Amino acid sequence: MHQRPLPFFMLSAILLGAILAVAGHEVRAAAGPLVLAEEGHTRYRIIVPEEAHLGETKGAEELAHFLGEMTGATFPIVTDATAASDHELVIGRTNRKSIDDVPAELRTDNWEGFTLLREAEKLYILGNIPRGTLYGAYDFLDVELGVRFLFDDVNHVPQRSTLKVAMQSRAFGPRIERRTIWEAVGGPSVVRNRMNGVGFGIANRDLGGVKIIGPQTHTFNTLVPSDDYFEQHPEYFSEIEGVRRSQHDGIPTQICMTNPDVAGIAIKRIRGFLGPEVKENPYNKYIVSVTVNDSPWFCKCKPCVEANRAEGVKEGGTLMRFVNAIADNLRKDYAVSVETMMYHTDMPKITKPASNVLIQLVSDPDWRYALDDPGIALNRKSLAFFRQMKEEMGDGYMYNWIKLGTYGSTSYLDPRPNLRHIARNIRIMTDHGVKGYFCQTVQSRGTEMQPLRHYLLARAMWRPEVDSGETIREFCHLYYGAAAPDILRYIDFLHDAYGGKDRSYIKMADTTVHFDEDYIRTADRILAAAEAKALTAEEKMRVATCRLPVWKLKLDRAFGEVGKVLSLPVIWSFKPDPDDVGLTEHWGSEMSFDDWRTMRIDKHWTMQGEDHRGVAWYGTQFVMPRGSEGPHAIWFGAVDGDADIFINGVKVGEQKLPATSMWQHGFFIPLENALAPGVHTIVVRVFKPNWASGIWKAISIIDMSAPISDELREVGRRFIDVAEAAELKFLSESYGGPDTQTRKAYFPKIETFLTHSSAE
Repeated sequence: MHQRPLPFFMLSAILLGAILAVAGHEVRAAAGPLVLAEEGHTRYRIIVPEEAHLGETKGAEELAHFLGEMTGATFPIVTDATAASDHELVIGRTNRKSIDDVPAELRTDNWEGFTLLREAEKLYILGNIPRGTLYGAYDFLDVELGVRFLFDDVNHVPQRSTLKVAMQSRAFGPRIERRTIWEAVGGPSVVRNRMNGVGFGIANRDLGGVKIIGPQTHTFNTLVPSDDYFEQHPEYFSEIEGVRRSQHDGIPTQICMTNPDVAGIAIKRIRGFLGPEVKENPYNKYIVSVTVNDSPWFCKCKPCVEANRAEGVKEGGTLMRFVNAIADNLRKDYAVSVETMMYHTDMPKITKPASNVLIQLVSDPDWRYALDDPGIALNRKSLAFFRQMKEEMGDGYMYNWIKLGTYGSTSYLDPRPNLRHIARNIRIMTDHGVKGYFCQTVQSRGTEMQPLRHYLLARAMWRPEVDSGETIREFCHLYYGAAAPDILRYIDFLHDAYGGKDRSYIKMADTTVHFDEDYIRTADRILAAAEAKALTAEEKMRVATCRLPVWKLKLDRAFGEVGKVLSLPVIWSFKPDPDDVGLTEHWGSEMSFDDWRTMRIDKHWTMQGEDHRGVAWYGTQFVMPRGSEGPHAIWFGAVDGDADIFINGVKVGEQKLPATSMWQHGFFIPLENALAPGVHTIVVRVFKPNWASGIWKAISIIDMSAPISDELREVGRRFIDVAEAAELKFLSESYGGPDTQTRKAYFPKIETFLTHSSAE
C-alpha cells in the first residue's frame, strides 16, 4: 500500500523512535550512510544461508519486498554459495558471519534478540534464533526506514528512489517474551509487528514462539476429568458442605489438591502431552497449563483447609504446593514451564513458585487511566498488587492476561475510551516483573477501533517505552488518510467527554447507558464528516467501520421500543421441569398457572434462589389493547438458554442458537397472525444445563405496522453492508462459532426491524 508523505511531526517521531530503539544498547559508529538505492537502482544483494531456516528466508523475502516497494529497485536474494561482494545485506547465519562472530558488546543473550551489524557497506542481520533474525529484518524496516505495519496487509512504505541510511550497529532484545493478542485477526501484521503468538497458539508453527502444550487454560477438569473419575473416586474432587461434588450450583468444582493420587494422575496426563518436539525444537518456549477450573468452588476438606491456613491464605496454598510438585517432577526430563493462574486464589505466604513455574495473572487496572495515576483508587490498588507480586514471586515469574476487549462491557462494539495509556500501563507492569501478555481484545475484525487497538498493543509489547499518544496520531494519519483529523477528534471526544464518567452504577443489562443522545449525535456527526473526507474507497470503508458502534447504539435502542404496544409483566409464573416432560405433557398449552410458583424475568432464575439447571417454564397472561392491528412480533431482550415460545397454546417460534453466543442478545419472534384485542397467554420453555439460566431482560409486544424513520432504515441497511465488508464475525465473547451472532442473529434482527412501515 502506498501512502501520502508523513507530516513533519511524524517524521520527527520516527527519528525519536530510532533514538529510543538504540537507547540502552551497545552501538558502534559507522562511516557515512548505507546507500541502498540510487534513482531506483541498487548494487545490493540479499544473502541467505544455503540451508536457510524459514525465519531467515522470510526475513530476506520481506526485506526484498519492502525495499523494492520503497525504492523501485530489485534486490536479488542469493545464497552464501555465491562469491562475496562489497554491497550485501546478510540475513542469518551464513558463511560470511554468524552471531557468534559478533563482538560481545554488540550482542544480547535475549532469546529472540538480534544484532544489526554495520561493516563498511555491508549490513548483517543476525538473530540468536531464526525468528530473531526475522524480527531484526522487520525492526530495520521499522526503525531505520520508517515502514509501518498497520493492520492486516495495510502498510505504510515511504517512497524514496534514492535511499541512504545513516545507521550504527545495534543490538536489541525484547523485554516481553510472550506477545500475543486474542484472536488471530491481524493477518500478516501479527508477525511483522513481532508478536510471537495469536490467541492461545503461536503465530507460525515453523517460526515458533511461546507454545502451550496440551489444554490451554482452566485445565483441572482435563487433567483429572470428573467424567472419568468422580463415580469411583469422589475424593479426588472438592468437598463442599461436607459432601464431595463434581459440580456445585451448576458449575464444575475444583480438584482436591491435597489428595496425593490427584497429582500423579495430572502428571501422567501432562507427560502424555509432551512429545519429542519438546526436547528437539530449540525455537519454542514450552508451557503446560495447570490452572484451576473456571469456578469459585474449591475443596474444603480438612487437609485443604489446614494447608491454606498454614500458608496464610483463604485459597492458593494448596494450589502452589500442587503446581510446584508437578513442576519438580517435569523438571527432570523436560525444559518446560508450568503455568498456573491466580484465579480466585492468592499468593501463599510461605510456599513460593519454583523457578520453572509461571504465574498467569488476570489483573487489569482501569485502562482509562495510567496505572500510576494516584487519583484512581482501582489503579492504586492494582499498582500495589503488582509491587506485591514482584516481591513474592520467589524464583518464578509472571505473565498477565489483560482484558482490553471486555472493559466492563459485554459487546465488542461498545465504545471504549481505553486507548491513551496502553503503552504506559504495559511498561509499568513490565517494570514490575511481568514478562508476557495475553491481550484479550476481541474475536473479530470490524469491531470498535480494533485495528488501532491491535497496533497500539503490538507496538507496546515490542517496545514498552513508546508513547501511545504519538502512536495513535501516527496510525490515524497513515490508516485513515484525509479523514484522520476527524477520527482523532472523535477519539478525543470519546476519551475526554465520556472516559471519566462514573461506571459504578452500570449493570450488565445495559453497559452503554452513559452513552447518551449527545454522544450519539456528536459521534455520528464527527464520523460522518470523516467518511465524507476520506479520499479512497479503502479509507472510506475503514471510517465506515468506525461508525458501526454508533449505528449499533441507535439500532439497539430502537429494537423493542419502536411500535411497542405493551411491556409484559416482570413477575411470571414459573415451573422447573427436571424430567423434561413439559413438551409431551403440553405445558405450552397451559392457560392457568395455579400450581406454578413465581419468578422475575429481569434476572436469571439461578440468581433468584433457584438451583435447578436444565428445563424450566415461564407463563403469564396479558391484555392486548385496541388500536393495534399488526402485524405483531414479540421482542425478547435476552434469554440465557434455548427458548420455545407458545401463544395461546400454539408454538409461534423458538431461539435455538447456542446460549454461549446468544445469552445476552435480544431477538424478535414475528407472529404469523396478529394478536386480537383481549386476553392472551404466553408460555416460554427455557433450557440451559449449566451456569446462569433463564429469561433476564424485558419482553414486549411490538406492532410492526408502526413506522421507522428513514434515518433508522438507512442505519440498518448500512450496518449490514459495512459489517459484512469489514468481516464482522462476533459481537461479544462467543463459543458458538463465527457468524452465529452476526449473520444468524443480528443481521436477521435488523431485517425484521426493517419490515416496520416506512415513516410518512
